Amino acid sequence: MVKNGNGEGSIYKDKNGRWRGVVTLYCDHGVPKRKYFYGKTKHEVTEKVNKTLADLRDYNYTEPCKTTFYEWMRLWYDTYCEGALKPSSLINYETYIEKHIKPTIGNIKLCELTPLRLQTFYQEKFKNGRLDGKGGLSPKTMRNFHAMIHTGLDRAYKLGYIPRNIADLVSPPRSVKIERLYFTVEEQKELQKHLDGERIGMAVLLDLYTGLRKGELLGLPWKNVHIDLNGESYIRITQSLNRIKNPDRNGQFKTILEIGTPKTTYSVRTIPLLPEIAEKLSAYHEEQAKTIKEKGLPDLGLVFITPNGLPIDPSNFGDLFRNLLIRHNIRVINFHGIRHTFATRSLESGMDIKTLSRLLGHSSIQISLDLYAHVTDQLQAEHIANLRNFLK
Repeated sequence: MVKNGNGEGSIYKDKNGRWRGVVTLYCDHGVPKRKYFYGKTKHEVTEKVNKTLADLRDYNYTEPCKTTFYEWMRLWYDTYCEGALKPSSLINYETYIEKHIKPTIGNIKLCELTPLRLQTFYQEKFKNGRLDGKGGLSPKTMRNFHAMIHTGLDRAYKLGYIPRNIADLVSPPRSVKIERLYFTVEEQKELQKHLDGERIGMAVLLDLYTGLRKGELLGLPWKNVHIDLNGESYIRITQSLNRIKNPDRNGQFKTILEIGTPKTTYSVRTIPLLPEIAEKLSAYHEEQAKTIKEKGLPDLGLVFITPNGLPIDPSNFGDLFRNLLIRHNIRVINFHGIRHTFATRSLESGMDIKTLSRLLGHSSIQISLDLYAHVTDQLQAEHIANLRNFLK
């Protein structure tokens, strides 16, 4: 057997005296996927092997009528996704490919996958696609699923594997517009009256005046808090604490707490603090440092921690907030409603939508406009009504 260097294929004679070449295309969970070539002469096989190796190095290799949809998505994931996406996105993509695509439409040839078949697949997943068997995937999950498939097929199209991206002709189920709940001015004032002495009181107060996402709030480190009681105070958002899926050795998904990057690059931002909030936050820091020293707790450098000095689980934090509202007889909304409350108060106070969009960390002003159209519409009506003064 005559072999070239590692990763360069091999050429040899089989037991029947034929020349045979083999090239490793990719590995699926450690199992190599190989391509074999046969010929009457070594030169003939060498040319086929070298052509395939060159195509692989230039990302031009394709076997559209042999490669299945699953095989391509697996190859695309291994080649373009690992190292380029956040761990949470990688885990989601792995689940989409292995748990949803592979057992259903994964065996369809890449060149034979049609828009109708992909659309039918979406409908099936939307109706009954949850892995626990409890109904269908949510519209948001379906949009993420579609985005992954579209990106994967777009790469196949650009490399010449397929004549067009059929995902352009397919639409995931539309999301149902959800009412954005937020506190009224009266409810916010009532809530703020009860925050002193509450375990999560400072966290709620800070969020009412910064509009942070829950993960951003719980992942905020003291090193990103700048307090100047005689000047400008601000916080810098550079990380987020979230509970993500983490596969174990048996392929089962468990969850772990992880501090990672914020939702998007636009989420990295600086948010000014009102002097009153900065003063309360400074006092909170002094008290926390004292407690950590007296109890010998681990100092993780996070602004908000459990009584044991550990990060606060986002799910547990949501329960704590709900219980706080119930105890004080305040209308119960989820914690994300604090973010909407901040946005609503900001617009009502005269803040322009572009500034609000930057403070919220949205990737575009349009997202802010869509989310808070009810507020902007109301304000526009009030501004129009004020024009009556010129009729008098």
